[in-house]
Amino acid sequence: MIRIVIITHVYDGFRERNFLLRSLAGHWLDAGHDVHLTAGLDNWPDGDVAIMHVDLSVVPVAYSEAAKRYPVVINGAALDMRKRLVSRNLVTRNDDWTGPVIVKTDLNYGGIPEKNAADRFRLDGKPADLPPGPIVATTRPYPILASASAVPDDVWTNPGFVVERFLPEMDERGYCVRAWVFCGDRERCTRYRGTHPIVKSATIVAHEPVPVPDEIRAERERLGFDYGKFDFVVRDGQAILLDANRTPSAPPPNPEIEVSNVRLAAGIEGLVRMR
Repeated sequence: MIRIVIITHVYDGFRERNFLLRSLAGHWLDAGHDVHLTAGLDNWPDGDVAIMHVDLSVVPVAYSEAAKRYPVVINGAALDMRKRLVSRNLVTRNDDWTGPVIVKTDLNYGGIPEKNAADRFRLDGKPADLPPGPIVATTRPYPILASASAVPDDVWTNPGFVVERFLPEMDERGYCVRAWVFCGDRERCTRYRGTHPIVKSATIVAHEPVPVPDEIRAERERLGFDYGKFDFVVRDGQAILLDANRTPSAPPPNPEIEVSNVRLAAGIEGLVRMR
């Protein structure tokens, strides 16, 4: 039996949200493991392994320091997933890139987790444990522009935004994005095909399993991820990382996914043995 502690932020609402880790935790319980959930910094139990599942782009220092009490911390090195760290395709105002660009928030998931946490801290009258700098949040799709010259000045001057080269994967059947989900040495990788340049659930028309390119495995090593989801494309034979997420949401449930999740859940055993 493995004693597993899931570390979440005080305002994450883990039990009410559709995280993939909720499914994996259910399979750990079925396998006879002991699973405990924390919310905030109080009353952390003993455990053999902790999973850093704070749903913020930057894990607050208090959480990463407190996690050092555990012999194994899954994603203990993946503490920052802001675009400025993850992306290799950032564009500056004076860049020589002349192709299309996409404007994103530097914070993951449109900055929504940080905005929600900041609002809760304000309502509770507590000091926020968020990184310094502006919280830029949006629920709108990231805009795609014809060139860097079309990017508004207020984007260039706001460190809460980043501008990236827009490098879609496409063929005669539409646009594609690939999602690699992994837990230790267990994984699944799927190519999703959609009708819109930004492939989201509502526009997906087909999907298929695909291999994980070596370049993307190297990115996992660079960013220090043990568990999570990487979105990427393959363009002109080159794999390009778009997004790295240590708190991925669960896909729509179906028997095939649940069988795959059982395999993913078993990856925790290898992570414990490797440390």
